Amino acid sequence: SDIWYLPMALDKHEPSTSCRASAMVTSELDKTNPSTGDGTIFYPSGNIAVIVCKQPGAQIITFFSDSKSSEILTSFNAQGVGFVYYPTGKPWLVVTEAGYTLSDKKGNVVDRGKFPRLSNEVITLEASPNLIVRFTNRQNIVAAFRAADCTREWQCGEAPRRVEGPYTSKVVNTQMGGKLELDVGAIRQRQQAMGSIYVPPGPHAVETERPGLGSLKKALRRMDPTCALASTVTELRTLDSRLSQIDTLGLGSSRVLYGTARSASAGALLGASSGSLSSPAGSSLRLEDYGSPELSKTQQRFANALKPVEPKYKARRMKLPYMRLRDLSSQVMGQGAPSDTLIVLCVLADWNPVCARVEAQLEAAHGQFTEEAAGRNGSESARIKMYKLDASEGSTLQDKFGFRTIPMFLMFFEGKLVFASNNISTEAEARDAALMALTKGRKQQFLPEGFRFTAGSDNTLLEFIRPTTVLREL
Repeated sequence: SDIWYLPMALDKHEPSTSCRASAMVTSELDKTNPSTGDGTIFYPSGNIAVIVCKQPGAQIITFFSDSKSSEILTSFNAQGVGFVYYPTGKPWLVVTEAGYTLSDKKGNVVDRGKFPRLSNEVITLEASPNLIVRFTNRQNIVAAFRAADCTREWQCGEAPRRVEGPYTSKVVNTQMGGKLELDVGAIRQRQQAMGSIYVPPGPHAVETERPGLGSLKKALRRMDPTCALASTVTELRTLDSRLSQIDTLGLGSSRVLYGTARSASAGALLGASSGSLSSPAGSSLRLEDYGSPELSKTQQRFANALKPVEPKYKARRMKLPYMRLRDLSSQVMGQGAPSDTLIVLCVLADWNPVCARVEAQLEAAHGQFTEEAAGRNGSESARIKMYKLDASEGSTLQDKFGFRTIPMFLMFFEGKLVFASNNISTEAEARDAALMALTKGRKQQFLPEGFRFTAGSDNTLLEFIRPTTVLREL
């Protein structure tokens, strides 16, 4: 029968953010330190299987394949940040402090999300016959390892911060030299009741879905009506309702607060109803007069200068719509490509600093094309469609055209490649390149069939190939 295990407490100096291990069955393959948890576990073949490295304030745990090359299958640090690879070496699960991504065996991203993860569904990944990883969120990542008579399991997620005192705070006496005597009975009692000496997650584990005023409104709607905060909110709402009923200018149903946007027309409202209102002596009932005595010409010019002017801004940038890899064959390069239309694919990546700078210029060009197309039917701008394609989604285009740097711009006319370059960095260059490619496409001047970049020809935008711009070596 399978042998499973019970939680094992780490030493009292173990930080709350380290990876936690649990095991009660010893094996000849297990060479880890029972007191600290760090060390090495081997396969029956003699190859290294697991390395637990203890560092100041943290632990890093790494799993290897049972081969001479010892490929890394899984690795996580104390913050729950790490990865799980397929046996082929392609990424399967990548966890960062902000979110996670799941990929298929070809390396294409099939799912992505941000933390906190709303779903409690457990994602099970069988990295090898000896290793199974169960991922729920960054605080709950379980790695189960089995080889021969060695059965171990690690909680590799971020350890929750304590909301109550740790077991080391249960001090009953201090001996000579600073050694502390702990209340062992209370510690064991809590471990039997809770199953662990660690405490539940702290308040930092609960976040709003989207920080801001919208989340505050949601929190107020979901609030328990019996709590003390609910009564305070009710009183504030009642006060706000009472303030809205105050007749500050004696205008009956037309209530206007002085200094607001509606106060500019308050004088006209007062003049219209002056027959039924009593006005103070020497007052013209016009707020623009600032009372009595009247303003001098200099003061009046200064008052006019202080009047707010409503700026009329018009957005010149427009977000690029997304194009998915699976839609390329049907919408761009296949029979379903639109006629007499140039499709501009901007291959970008959020993690690339060069793409972040160029994307703003592309949005400006896209906004200008859209504005011109709406202003005049039949213009050339109406025949240009720009899309953003995430380079991290897959390597289909990279393998097909042989480029390895981004950003990359591929322009197709009726399903055929007419222009390919990454030498675009401004709005004007993007417009000129698109208009030129549209003209070439109408003249049937396409790039050769099977076009591929040669070594070093796809990085003309850069002085040299930087590590942050290289997708991967071909």
